[in-house]
Amino acid sequence: MNNNFSEDDKIKCLLWCDRHCCLCGKACGTNIAIHHITPKEEGGSGNINNAIPLCFDCHSEIEKYNAKHPLGTKYKTKEIKSRRDQNYEKYTSHLVPPIHFNITQDLPNGQKRPLPDVGIDVTHLGDSLPVKFSVAAQVFLGDKNLGIVKTSQYTGERLWNLNPRHGVRGHFQVPSKVVDSTEHLEIRVFVTIIDQYERKHPLLPLAWVYMRDVNSWYLEPCGNDT
Repeated sequence: MNNNFSEDDKIKCLLWCDRHCCLCGKACGTNIAIHHITPKEEGGSGNINNAIPLCFDCHSEIEKYNAKHPLGTKYKTKEIKSRRDQNYEKYTSHLVPPIHFNITQDLPNGQKRPLPDVGIDVTHLGDSLPVKFSVAAQVFLGDKNLGIVKTSQYTGERLWNLNPRHGVRGHFQVPSKVVDSTEHLEIRVFVTIIDQYERKHPLLPLAWVYMRDVNSWYLEPCGNDT
């Protein structure tokens, strides 16, 4: 197993933190190291998720804790990754434009599409910074989770290009069993923005509930049970 970070991943880490230490927040310039969160000798991989940019002082501090003489409190992996992600977000959030997304049965010609076909619109509301995005749509019928839709473009794996002041309009199929059902039908949509530095920014999911009598949807708060 190659447990060294690739040069491309090192560059991404440095861009994402703007060459600031992800523990103390100090601007480092060239005095910065890409540290393995799980050490290589303990099986730590060269995956970018195992990397954290550190100044030389923090790099030394994080490695000198001695479990045999436990003075102080050791940095735990969860804390290290959380601090790293907070710093990454601090220096890349400006690359994420305002995005609007919605599911709808309305067609451009004024007609409505019938179930099991569902339309989705994703719109870039900003004036600059093109991005990429992915979408995953999860279907619930009554108290049953029917899973992510099978349409390949809406499983969260395909990347779409999105230019400023433009939108993408598409559609996907929900399971046919929902058509004749009278149970509560809900779709939760997960959108992830990929910025120009190739960092992923998951947006909070939104949920829509189907109104069968008018073939339309209303937005409903989406909790943590996703």
